[in-house]
Amino acid sequence: MPVHLAHIDVVQSGNPLLQPSPGLMVWTLVTFGLTLLILSKWVFPPVAKAIENRRQEIAQSIDEAERSRDEALQLLDEYKVRLSEAQKEADALRERGRKDGERRGADLVSAAQEQSQRVLADQGAQLDAQARQAASGLRDGVVDLAIAAAEKATRGALSDADHRRLIEEALTEADLSKLTKA
Repeated sequence: MPVHLAHIDVVQSGNPLLQPSPGLMVWTLVTFGLTLLILSKWVFPPVAKAIENRRQEIAQSIDEAERSRDEALQLLDEYKVRLSEAQKEADALRERGRKDGERRGADLVSAAQEQSQRVLADQGAQLDAQARQAASGLRDGVVDLAIAAAEKATRGALSDADHRRLIEEALTEADLSKLTKA
């Protein structure tokens, strides 16, 4: 085993990187300081400015996104209100149309009923007029027949005017209203 230990000592003493060098340490610290100074003067400010600009752009984008979201929500609310109003208006129009249709139907039925009542009244008046005319014609015919019969029965004892007067009196006393209603 002593061979191995000796061999390790030779390897450690032969490597210059493993031995401390005060001059190298000083130059390393000076180089590090100069590098840090150069970076802090010329590199870090533009990088910091770029990072700050990027931070502001991101913050601005977030603000714009929030405003857009708020506007979208507001538009959605307005759309819902308008949709609700349009639905109410459509329902009102539909209801008004239904009521107008019902009213027009009722008007048509009423007009048809009035027309049928007028037609029935006109026909009733025509029938009454025809019945009166028929009764009048029948009366005149009965008067003429009665005069002719009375002449034959009396054979000229009474004049035509006397016969007519007697028959008129008999007809006036007779109830002819049953003939006009039948």
